[in-house]
Amino acid sequence: MNSPAASASAALSNRVLSIDVFRGIIIFTMVFVNELAGVTDIPQWMKHLPADVDGMTFVDLVFPAFLFIVGMSIPFAIQARANKGDSTLEIFKHIALRSLGLIVIGVFMVNAESGYDKAAMGISMPLWSLLMFIYVLLIWSNYPKHLSLALATGAKLIGVAGLVMLWWMYKGPDDTGMTPQWWGILGLIGWAYLIAGTIFLLCRNIVSASARILTLAIIALVLLGLFAISFKADATSAPLLALLKEQGGNYTHAAIVLAGVILSQLFYAPQFAAQKARYYWLFAALTGLLALASWQFFPISKIWSTPSWGLFSVFFCCVIFGVVYWLVDIKQQRAWTKFFEPSATNPLLVYILPYILFALGGIVGFYFRPDMFDSGVLGIIWSLFFSCVIMLIGAGLTRMGLRVKL
Repeated sequence: MNSPAASASAALSNRVLSIDVFRGIIIFTMVFVNELAGVTDIPQWMKHLPADVDGMTFVDLVFPAFLFIVGMSIPFAIQARANKGDSTLEIFKHIALRSLGLIVIGVFMVNAESGYDKAAMGISMPLWSLLMFIYVLLIWSNYPKHLSLALATGAKLIGVAGLVMLWWMYKGPDDTGMTPQWWGILGLIGWAYLIAGTIFLLCRNIVSASARILTLAIIALVLLGLFAISFKADATSAPLLALLKEQGGNYTHAAIVLAGVILSQLFYAPQFAAQKARYYWLFAALTGLLALASWQFFPISKIWSTPSWGLFSVFFCCVIFGVVYWLVDIKQQRAWTKFFEPSATNPLLVYILPYILFALGGIVGFYFRPDMFDSGVLGIIWSLFFSCVIMLIGAGLTRMGLRVKL
């Protein structure tokens, strides 16, 4: 008979379809809302709410949902590496390098969108962007096993050299270079993954699963507390508070990732298998109550990354994942999940595909969205169509063997 530790290792080392499907839905929605952002005359609930408006739309849920699914995947990813014999230090190095990759790509993408001086750049920004994505693919693509190590390493080194060259070529106002204007979506995910992944790595060997989850929950609440302090404090009076305030959003983002870790443990750790439904409802209810309580002190704001926004996001993610789990694992309704397979197993490629196409279009002077689809219902229909096309392209490239994984 297998020991509890061995059972836990087996349970957390295999891919889980419900998690993959949830990830696929999130990436598809992310592509949809990114395209929809360029459409005018659409309902307010299909846009991001301004920072000072107390509330959130489904669009404001997309980013935290991705943070949440990152958290749900962390126990599986770390356990898989542990099963291969990686030490804790080796696993941490992997987490750090993966985080660095996300941050680097995020900063490059942000600088490609704004802050550059067209006249001072040696090449057009669409060409600069296309080269940037080519180098990203060279560095972070999964190369076939039959390809020699020398060729794979050479391609990665070319990619690194290419990004360094683009960094050197970049010119902002007054001859400034690239700056982290903000970290970009991928960069914010990278910071949150680094914080939450490291915390789980340190806590994963707590023998009692209940104690492990309680520890993670307390740490998540502490992170939200750090944001609360930074949000309310006058940062001009103390350098430490200024530093705390500067990192405020990262605390909330990391707390959302840890919430995903907790739900993943409640669903898939063998110790909770017998009463999975009970713990799920308890976690969702507690999260909802905490969200309502925090709302009394903080407005719901995605832009400010407030605790109320983070907790409501976790609550809604719990509900959505519960529905996905019920359909996929309980009812065994799986035919529809094939549509989300490319974004589930190759999410980074699907996410950057639209930006690659836009860069190509900019080089040749082609605008993908026809003018008649720039507003209203037609714009919404176009955004859905565009997202489906991206999924099909992603599926084709994945079948051809192009996979991007940090």
